[in-house]
Amino acid sequence: MSEVQGEHVSNSVLDSQIKSATSNLHFFLAWVLFACIYNQLIYFFYFKSFSIPYTIWLIIFSAILLICFCFTLFFKKSNQISIFNLDMWAQLVCLITGAGLAIGIYTVLQLIPEHNPEVKDIHMLTLAGLMLSIVYTFAIVFLSQRLRYFLYVFLPSASAIVLSNFLFLDNTPDVFSLIFNIWFGVLLICALLTHKMYRRLGILNSHNKFYLSESRKHLMESSLLQEKLKNEIEKSKEIESQLQMHNQLLEQKVIERTYDINKINDRLQHHQANLDFAHETAGISSWLWNIEKRTIEISGIKYGNQVLHYQSATDQINEFIHPEDQENYRKELRKHLRGNTERFEAHYRTKVKDQWFWIKDIGRVITRDPENNKPLKMVGIFQDIESEKKAQEKLKLASNVFNQVAQGVFVLDNNLCFLEVNPYFSELVNIPPQDIISKHIFDITKSSTSQLSQHHADITQTVLHTGQYDAEVTEEFISGKILTLWLHINAVRDDKNRILNYVGIISDLTERKQNLERMAYLENYDLLTDLPNRVYFNLQLHQYLISKSKILSHFSIIRLNIDRFRHFNEFINHQTGDEVLKEVSRRLKYTCSKAVLISYLNNDDFAMIYNLNHSHYTIQQVVDQILEAFEIPFIIDGQEHMIHVSLGIAIYPNHGRQIGSLNSHAESALTEAKKLGGSTAYYYDNKPESIFGSDIELERDLRLAIKNQDLEIYYQPKIESKTMQVSGFEALIRWNHPKYGIIMPDRFIPIAEMTSLISDIGKFVIFQTCKQLKIWHELGFDKLQISINVVAQQIHRGEFLNFIDQAVLKYSLKPEFIEFELTESSLLDKSSHVFDLLDQIKDKNFSIALDDFGTGYSSLAYLADYPIDTLKIDRAFISKIGTRKNNAIVDAIISMGKTMGMKLVAEGVEDIEQIEYLKKQGCDYFQGYYFSRPLNSADSTQFLQNEYQFSKIK
Repeated sequence: MSEVQGEHVSNSVLDSQIKSATSNLHFFLAWVLFACIYNQLIYFFYFKSFSIPYTIWLIIFSAILLICFCFTLFFKKSNQISIFNLDMWAQLVCLITGAGLAIGIYTVLQLIPEHNPEVKDIHMLTLAGLMLSIVYTFAIVFLSQRLRYFLYVFLPSASAIVLSNFLFLDNTPDVFSLIFNIWFGVLLICALLTHKMYRRLGILNSHNKFYLSESRKHLMESSLLQEKLKNEIEKSKEIESQLQMHNQLLEQKVIERTYDINKINDRLQHHQANLDFAHETAGISSWLWNIEKRTIEISGIKYGNQVLHYQSATDQINEFIHPEDQENYRKELRKHLRGNTERFEAHYRTKVKDQWFWIKDIGRVITRDPENNKPLKMVGIFQDIESEKKAQEKLKLASNVFNQVAQGVFVLDNNLCFLEVNPYFSELVNIPPQDIISKHIFDITKSSTSQLSQHHADITQTVLHTGQYDAEVTEEFISGKILTLWLHINAVRDDKNRILNYVGIISDLTERKQNLERMAYLENYDLLTDLPNRVYFNLQLHQYLISKSKILSHFSIIRLNIDRFRHFNEFINHQTGDEVLKEVSRRLKYTCSKAVLISYLNNDDFAMIYNLNHSHYTIQQVVDQILEAFEIPFIIDGQEHMIHVSLGIAIYPNHGRQIGSLNSHAESALTEAKKLGGSTAYYYDNKPESIFGSDIELERDLRLAIKNQDLEIYYQPKIESKTMQVSGFEALIRWNHPKYGIIMPDRFIPIAEMTSLISDIGKFVIFQTCKQLKIWHELGFDKLQISINVVAQQIHRGEFLNFIDQAVLKYSLKPEFIEFELTESSLLDKSSHVFDLLDQIKDKNFSIALDDFGTGYSSLAYLADYPIDTLKIDRAFISKIGTRKNNAIVDAIISMGKTMGMKLVAEGVEDIEQIEYLKKQGCDYFQGYYFSRPLNSADSTQFLQNEYQFSKIK
């Protein structure tokens, strides 16, 4: 209160100061004008001279004062100008007055002496001091109530005269200047004291006004209170008389109401008993929630009567309500408490004796705070609906199963007419539900034959008599769909075993049967050729062998292979290759129509079985017929192709009585037919078996040999023709079998080429050979070169370059001491890939030799296209040196190689005549048994250390 009062007083004093000072402002301006004119008159009276600057200043300053005087009077009479604007105007006028006086002081002290030399500085200082004394005196009188008004006048003008003592008035006595300064200081102090006095008077005046206002207000309030008190006294007297009258009436009414209440209580007790019984029967309990007191009263048969106290509604909800239901409970309760719903209703799970039960909770707010409408009390009931929830879940589950199950479900009445079908049933039979309901079970199917009608009648009788049916049926529905179904019907009975209706399920077996047939076809037939596959062929062959019937007691197996099909497939394209297989299959079906079985085994292999238990034809006639059929060209993609086949024949029981031996012997015969050049047939001839029972056994043992390091490298020397000294070795692989001894590579390399073993063997040869070459170089034979054989499969598998890089790096060898020998067949397949690989080998400074030149698919283009360093003349030509034709071939090979800058190596040199002839023709190197057979690493080292030289040749 004191702060408010202080602020009010301060504002009131300030307003009073501004009003008082501004009301006297025009008087002050008049006295300033008087002081200026008076000062001018004194100047003329004493000095009798005219000063132009001083006169101009007086005229301008007087005009300004008159303008300010007029505006001040205008503002004083105007009631619309605010205190703030009035204050700002007064400050501006005072500041203008102070500035004008400062200019006048400057004119008096500086300009008058310059134009009137007879005037002394002390005279002008006296004249200026007189004018300022008059102005300051009236400023104290009229402006000191608002101190800043006085200061705006005093500071500019006083500063001018004080500064003049230092700047202009050199001849003025210091005492005189000091007196002026003291006089101005006294005036300033007087102004301050006057201002404080005015302020204290203003504060006292404001306090008096405030207290006077308050006293008037209190006096008015006391008068009003006295008036109200009189009115209340009169009203109380009137009410007292009315109360006496009402008391008499109330006494009478109380007697009457007591009787009525007793009767009502009797009725309420009766209704309460009925309500309790109804609640007990329905499992309902009631509750009263006193929100203000934080209590919940629960009454009911199951819970008894109990009062629960809680500190936080949130804790109460978290404790008794299932976490998954709390959000919905809070949402519904919040909506009702805020008045957004007529009543609160929620279904949730609550915990009773550590078990969750579903309850239905209904309530309503009965009391609200009249001021803020906040709920104070709420009543309600809750009911255990656990059994209803479980029943609903079961019903919902049954409905979902009925609608979502991927089987047709239907319900029939006692007459086997449809009552209900699920969506899958309608979709399956392709009939809308409205066209099914109320129809007999077989009214939606077609009974086109008497047999089918009888079948439907049998099913109907079975269902009506036994109450069930379970079997596979094939039905054509009125929609046109034909389905194979599994039909299952069961009767639904009541407590007295009476049939209420029938429930049926149909499962679609159509696609399943089609899939089984398709799977059987895919399992036993080839899709491309539409012929039985190897599995079916072996299965049927097995059945023929174990059959007790003598129909196939003598038959033949013919294995057929398409000649050069792999090259045809690669050089044309795979799609054309597939067309070839289809055309071969069609031709075999046409040509071999009397065959018991024609099968496509895999790749380019076919097999046929012919019954030989009759004299209609011989097996040779069949073979001739097949070979003759393939003499006719094939027209594929508009082009003519000649396709030939090779045949291998094995006969039961002559060539075997087991499925394995018959197939193996037929395949062996086919292999021999291929060796003969193809387009022919070969009969199995019971020749002795190889040491290995089969290629599978050989492959198995070869894997073990690689793992157990049973492979060994042999080295055959190469002799330089000029020096007849060892220039290098050719590395040759041998298999040191623990049972069969040394096995030559021509027996196991073909098997390795057909498997991944060729990479393992190639890696072994490269690393072992490089290791041995490193040993020889360390022994002093540092000019030796080694040759390593490489087959096509090593090139195409893509690991060859990595192997040689690793080996050279591991043993620190120079690439120029290593040569790789390739056969002509290696250059046939994927020539672009081979060309790139050979270029990379050459870039690494390895040498490349072409082995067995002239024996394979020789082409002079290889010598020009591929970066070959050495030609090796095959032993087949060397062994026949001495005949005119063979000499001409050898001469041509050597001459051609020399012309192309290649080295020549003669393989299989076995006598002195061959050496002399080859030296004469310019052959560079010799290799053969004449010098040495292939040696193991120890014998090869010994051969080098003996420094064997062929002195007999020399």
